[in-house]
Amino acid sequence: MSPEASQEYQRAVEEAANAFMKVMNLRGFQVRDYPQNFVAQMAQTTRLAFETSRQGAHDRADALVSDMLSAAAVAVRSAPAKVPHKKPAFTSLSRRLA
Repeated sequence: MSPEASQEYQRAVEEAANAFMKVMNLRGFQVRDYPQNFVAQMAQTTRLAFETSRQGAHDRADALVSDMLSAAAVAVRSAPAKVPHKKPAFTSLSRRLA
């Protein structure tokens, strides 16, 4: 079985895609499409970029990934991103109309 077809690989890609979406959310961006489609697209684009590591998985990989993702979720809930007030477009036009 090739590494990209294994369940471990699919799970790792899903975790990475979810972590990436959380980081982007913290930075003030959201996925335009359904998150499932983003995960599938990420799996497709990374298919040939990774191979099985000789060292294998870290002993505590599941716990460490879970801790990172839950810490990101807490950060998103506790401190919503403040969007700076944007200046209205065409300010000179609105002044002329007023």
